[in-house]
Amino acid sequence: MWRQRHQAVLSSLQRLLLLRKHYPRTSVGEFHLQSPTRCLGGVRSCSASNLVLQRPSIIMSSSDSHPSLKRYGDVRTNNLSNPLLISCHAFSTRGGKRPRVPKMKDLHSLEEVIISAYDHLDGMSRRDISAVWARIPQLMSKRQPRHQSNISKELSEEDMRYMLCKIFDNTVDAIEDCNMRELTGTILGMAKIVSILHRQSKRRGEDSSRVILREQLLNKGMRPKIELFQSFAHASMDKLDEFDARHLSNLAYAYALIRYVPKFDDGSDLFDRIAIKAVAKTSDFSPQHFSNIIWSYATVNKPNAILFEEIGDKIVALTNLEDFKPQSLSNTVWGYAKIDASHPKLFEHLANHIINHGSLDGFKPQELSNIVWAYSTAGINHSKLFEKVANHIVDSDSLHRFAPQACSNIVWAYATADIRHEKLFEKVASHIVGLDRVVRFEPQALSNTVWAYATAGISHQALFEKMANALLGKMDQFAYPQDFSNTVWAYAKAGASNPKLFDKMADQFVALDNFHRFNPQALSNTVWAYATAQVPHSKLFEKVAEAAIQCKDKLTSQHIANLLWAYATMGTTDKQLFSSFVPAAAKLIDTCSNQDLANIAWSCAVANVDTPTLFNDAFINECVEKKDGFQNAALFQLYQWHLWQKKEKSHAGLPQELVDSSYDAFISKEPTVSKLQGDVVAHLSSIGLDPKEEILMGSGYRIDALVQVNGKSIGVEVDGPSHFIGKGRSPMGSTILKRRQVPSIDGVELVSVPYWEWNELLGKDKAKRQEYLRGLLGLVEDDKNDGS
Repeated sequence: MWRQRHQAVLSSLQRLLLLRKHYPRTSVGEFHLQSPTRCLGGVRSCSASNLVLQRPSIIMSSSDSHPSLKRYGDVRTNNLSNPLLISCHAFSTRGGKRPRVPKMKDLHSLEEVIISAYDHLDGMSRRDISAVWARIPQLMSKRQPRHQSNISKELSEEDMRYMLCKIFDNTVDAIEDCNMRELTGTILGMAKIVSILHRQSKRRGEDSSRVILREQLLNKGMRPKIELFQSFAHASMDKLDEFDARHLSNLAYAYALIRYVPKFDDGSDLFDRIAIKAVAKTSDFSPQHFSNIIWSYATVNKPNAILFEEIGDKIVALTNLEDFKPQSLSNTVWGYAKIDASHPKLFEHLANHIINHGSLDGFKPQELSNIVWAYSTAGINHSKLFEKVANHIVDSDSLHRFAPQACSNIVWAYATADIRHEKLFEKVASHIVGLDRVVRFEPQALSNTVWAYATAGISHQALFEKMANALLGKMDQFAYPQDFSNTVWAYAKAGASNPKLFDKMADQFVALDNFHRFNPQALSNTVWAYATAQVPHSKLFEKVAEAAIQCKDKLTSQHIANLLWAYATMGTTDKQLFSSFVPAAAKLIDTCSNQDLANIAWSCAVANVDTPTLFNDAFINECVEKKDGFQNAALFQLYQWHLWQKKEKSHAGLPQELVDSSYDAFISKEPTVSKLQGDVVAHLSSIGLDPKEEILMGSGYRIDALVQVNGKSIGVEVDGPSHFIGKGRSPMGSTILKRRQVPSIDGVELVSVPYWEWNELLGKDKAKRQEYLRGLLGLVEDDKNDGS
């Protein structure tokens, strides 16, 4: 037994010496080997005989006294599995003298910090404990070595858990004794740890310290433990009157990091209380304090008009903003924009400072991105600021330092501010296209990027193709209806048709069955996009219709106009669907734009839904009042509605002044004869008919070819792919309307030669095509009768 204990002591000492060897920056005393004399109660050598004679605590009987072991229980057998840790306690406390507590900044690994804190726990002040929690996230943020240190190999996970739990319990138990600096240091340190763990997520093979910190600070849902941080908030409230500007700022920042707003029994919350104190101390705030507290309130979405107004006024009153670092400038305007806190003078003041700042080389890409995003979101179009930032980016050698989110936010900001800086858009697009992969782009960043180019009216086919491929690989990651809506809208607006992408996106969202989360604009933009791109998807249109009807009272006139136009364009003429939106449209008629009026009128004409409650004097008067604002396309639609009302329904149509202008627009398009049409007309002639091409009818419609068959006029429409949805076989709404109105108004029967039927005959002899036309015009039966 004696020999076994002797060997254990030698083994422990060897480990301690090994520890010292691998951490030369740390003094021996910091690992409790300050001197053989101190550690072994007067023994000056480390020989085996001296160690045995002095009997260090690792081999003492259970009745012997040991301060650390007595406090924490018999760690030798019940708590610690590693002799190294046991001997650390033994050597560190012998003789009644406490070794100096090491400075946490001098320790360079998590293991060093945890072992040192555990070993010195009895002698550590609250400030020392706070420093431990401040140091841990600093080391977690650093790149970890590929190979474990010898300390890591020596420590088991149980050892690490025991030590961390002791440190954690000591911290929590004494939190009420902390002053403002110790409180904020501890809370902020733990909040940073939570932020790091949440950002990195749980990974296989992560080191034991992270596993244990995750257990201590996070719940199973990867959210911070509310009870813990709520107790810290209560402890802070008891001393909040003592907090200065710096610590008020840090306290808010800590809770913003973990996205948690503690609430109290009186109905107030932590941020309410901090704001009250901060308003009275804004004169003491530094630029960093200003930006931190603004960022914090914006991050947790806690508007506080008094606080933001006071801080804004204080910053505007500063004549010299040189102490504002780029990050402080960026976070300040970002916070005001994010929380929709209006302060035009603040934005003007900071913009002028940035413009006069000289070079923007000191600004990180994320800071530039946040600045233009903030001004755009706040609706402040500071042209000189936008120009300076854009020129700086364009002049950069490359954009390799720009993260995907920064690229996306920049072009989004310029598009939203209606600033069409073509060189900037080209620079960003070329950068993205040149990337090997765009997997780092989140779905929202992909969506916002293509939306920005479409909104700015800047075409870049290669960019849209690259983004489409990335989007196809991220279908299951789309979480927000707005991203889905913006994406398809952008592709339709830019004319970058991609049926595969549209089909995949529609399948994904129909399967998710979450259309209740679509706001009215997203609903209308979605079907508008599919109709514009001519991509049919019956299930998607059904889902959107159901969702739109449920929220019809929240729809604007533009939403209704776009919805009706989309369904009519895609050939959907369900009278119940259209009638569902009539009451809402009638109430909003005075808010309609010229295009809204035209779209609503044309759509109802296509669907043939007679609605006197909508198309009444109020509608006509609205059209007359806005007569000078109608573009040709809208006048074209209004004329078709007039034909429907006047000729088909015998209702009052447009006043003569509008009839004349809309008729001129309707017939203004110069007719063109396609190769397909010319071939059909030639074959009509070959069967003995005398076709007249591009005949202008009394209604204003043009007929591709008009023939006389047995004394009856028949119009022959040669319908190419543009007459059908997605180059398929279902007629577009405009085709449906013409096929109905020409026979009704002009009294001429119409027959259609669809492109696919004629194309099937092209490989056959001429007689087959002639036979087809005879059958279409009813000449086959007549020939048989003549032959009999």
